[in-house]
Amino acid sequence: MKERLRGLMLAGLLLHASLLTGCWNRRELNDLAVVVALGVDLEETGYLVTVQVVNPNEVRSQRSSSGSASVVTYTEKGVSIPDALQRMLGKVPRQLYLSHLRVMVFGESLARKGLIDVLDYAAREHDLRNDFYMLVAKGSKARDVLSVVTPFEKIPAESLFSSIMVSNKKWAATGRIKLQHFITVLDRGGSNPVLSGVRVEGDKKKGRNNDFLREIRPETMLKHEGLAVFRKDKLVGWLGEDDSKTVNYMINNVSGTTGFVPCPGRGKGSIGVSIVQSKTSIKAVKGEDGKPAFKVRHVLEANVDDVQCELDLSDPGSITLIEKELEDLARGNTASNIREVQRKFASDIYGFGEALHRQMPKEWAKYKSEWDSYFKTAKIEVNVEVALRKVGSILQPLKKDMEGR
Repeated sequence: MKERLRGLMLAGLLLHASLLTGCWNRRELNDLAVVVALGVDLEETGYLVTVQVVNPNEVRSQRSSSGSASVVTYTEKGVSIPDALQRMLGKVPRQLYLSHLRVMVFGESLARKGLIDVLDYAAREHDLRNDFYMLVAKGSKARDVLSVVTPFEKIPAESLFSSIMVSNKKWAATGRIKLQHFITVLDRGGSNPVLSGVRVEGDKKKGRNNDFLREIRPETMLKHEGLAVFRKDKLVGWLGEDDSKTVNYMINNVSGTTGFVPCPGRGKGSIGVSIVQSKTSIKAVKGEDGKPAFKVRHVLEANVDDVQCELDLSDPGSITLIEKELEDLARGNTASNIREVQRKFASDIYGFGEALHRQMPKEWAKYKSEWDSYFKTAKIEVNVEVALRKVGSILQPLKKDMEGR
């Protein structure tokens, strides 16, 4: 009986094994060229595509074994992006593998013409995951950005990826925008997307050579610089540092940043503050003329970092004065920055239309078809509330203590 049972079990195992399939689409690492960055530029006949491919022999070891670069860039033209990538196989010794992409960079001329076809490709390509960041090469081609080697990180694409996260978290003047977020903003209506900009600072040609990294102060570097404003899928302009921060405040994308306010009623000098928490809400209302208007409520929590004037921080009245100064400054900056975007770009990158759609759907139906045009003159009221939480381990400025001795 036991022998018969063993026989049946063995037959069952053999039957199950025969039904199992192998990994039919298995690809060996030694046969792949891992792409960590993809750049797309506009060409008369289509696109100029640049890929940054990891050189495994150099990345594997702590010290360079042959003096070669840690990555290699390949560039090719094509009618479409897949066409350019296929033509690139005549140069690349391995099959291109896109699943580890970290950044996708668009040339400015391409962004101004429109990204919809490139986004369509990126959304359809099954090898592409949706966790890479998208950037616009400010005043240059994507090819130039991806040809610059970087200090600290062996792989330039990894340096770009990491610096986007750090600058967005601590500086608040850049954007961590991924493919799905950009497409979602395009689809939902009532708002327009933004992308973070990157610029080649210094000599582009020198930046392609590993030798310049031996200098204490490299002559060529990649610098994140402002936000690119889009109307639908087309780039219409650039925002500076203050305007970019306003956008991130409005869309609740600020983890922390720093700033300063003039010393209240104390002559020259300033007080440095760090923003530790920020929350913004938009309320759609009917204005006096019966048309949609908006009220912005901006709540900030901040710490005092630096005091360059004679101010007694042990006095609650001094704290109130600093809060009032910060509220007035933030209110004025936010309102003027929004008005500038309204006047110059007529692009709702803050989500006012989305708020109207959500809170007053009937009103939204009236203005939906020409929202960007209406947004240009929409009335927006900004209110700011600030609470100081910490003033540091000393209450009196050191300058005041020293002068009192």
